[in-house]
Amino acid sequence: MPPKKTKSSTAAVREPTDRALDESDTALPAREEVQEAGGEPAAQETPKEVLDNRSLEEILSSIPPPPPPAMTNEAGAPRLMITHIVNQNFKSYAGERVLGPFHKRFSCIIGPNGSGKSNVIDSMLFVFGYRAQKIRSKKLSVLIHNSDEHKDIQSCTVAVHFQKIVDKEGDDFEVLPNSNFYVSRTAYKDNSSVYHISGKKKSFKDVGAVLRSHGIDLDHNRFLILQGEVEQIAMMKPKGQTEHDEGMLEYLEDIIGSERLKEPIELLCRRVEALNQQRGEKLNRVKLVEKEKDALEGEKNKAIEFLTLENEAFKKKNQICQYYM
Repeated sequence: MPPKKTKSSTAAVREPTDRALDESDTALPAREEVQEAGGEPAAQETPKEVLDNRSLEEILSSIPPPPPPAMTNEAGAPRLMITHIVNQNFKSYAGERVLGPFHKRFSCIIGPNGSGKSNVIDSMLFVFGYRAQKIRSKKLSVLIHNSDEHKDIQSCTVAVHFQKIVDKEGDDFEVLPNSNFYVSRTAYKDNSSVYHISGKKKSFKDVGAVLRSHGIDLDHNRFLILQGEVEQIAMMKPKGQTEHDEGMLEYLEDIIGSERLKEPIELLCRRVEALNQQRGEKLNRVKLVEKEKDALEGEKNKAIEFLTLENEAFKKKNQICQYYM
């Protein structure tokens, strides 16, 4: 009698437990179907082409190294300076006009309106390859001097003379031997122009390479601050609205050279986003299983209590049987 009761009671206890586990197994897909049907937004699958399977070390090693500094700020290191500028029939300068010599650190050009102060900067912009619009002209031929005394001039030329020096105390400096050179540009009536380096005809690419080797970067033109540029920089948007739009963030990234880090950062952000989606899915499953487990906790405790009482009763009956025997 007692063994039969034990078997039947045990079966009665395990039956709802097995049924509950079966319901929990089928409940997970049911919950997912509800979410996909519109209950909660289901996690969107990340396109395969977006994810990169390379390891973090491979991604970091693929980042190009930062560009070497164009010049050093170490004390006693040689640096480039402009000695003078020679303008020939350029804008308001009729004939040949020599501007300079310039101070090794600071030079100031003063004069009344219309005296040609801005043309000094325009002559430098002309040599450094700026377009005619930046030099307040519609085309290059307009840069050629034209006046009643000097008519039908066919070309204009600007030459910027450089030398490398080593600073000493005060205004004194030492010129490095064989470091003098000049870059010139000549514009013609047909709006064409040619470049020369120390008298030898060169392309603008060659001019940029020579000046870049001395710390003058013509690609970004950060060494010249023109009138109104400070205000334009101050009025910039915090960030560009489109891919080709430039804001303060893009401007600073261009200056400090962090643009090379943009692609790896975006790649890692997409990977983190995909991993967060997977984590969210796993976490939802864990929470659902915990909820089902907590729902079965009460039934489990009742079953344990019932089995404990049943075993205690069986022991008492067994003691009674032993007593009569």
